[in-house]
Amino acid sequence: MLNMVITVFHLLFFVFIILAGLWNGSARNLVSPHGLAPYGVRGVLDGAAIVYFSYIGYDSASTMAEEIRDPARALPVGIAGSVLVVSALYCLMSLALCAMLPYTEVDTHCHSH
Repeated sequence: MLNMVITVFHLLFFVFIILAGLWNGSARNLVSPHGLAPYGVRGVLDGAAIVYFSYIGYDSASTMAEEIRDPARALPVGIAGSVLVVSALYCLMSLALCAMLPYTEVDTHCHSH
């Protein structure tokens, strides 16, 4: 039950950040410094790898295999579905955060306070 409450809290937090960023952000911040992908395909792939490996639910998904009826079918669907949901949330949150503040100003704001 606690796991469900924490998961719902995390989802609400992500949705709040996404909505706040898209509501208060500016599309100019996405392209103004050096374009949409300033580090090119390599930067996009590096970011995708970090997001992919930040998902640590594989161990809990594999331990639940003993508790489900048809693990050969349900486990791949569950893992693929959760990776897709997590990836979509990370992409939307990244888009919202980048719309709020250009990436070139992030370091400046962090050190100015």
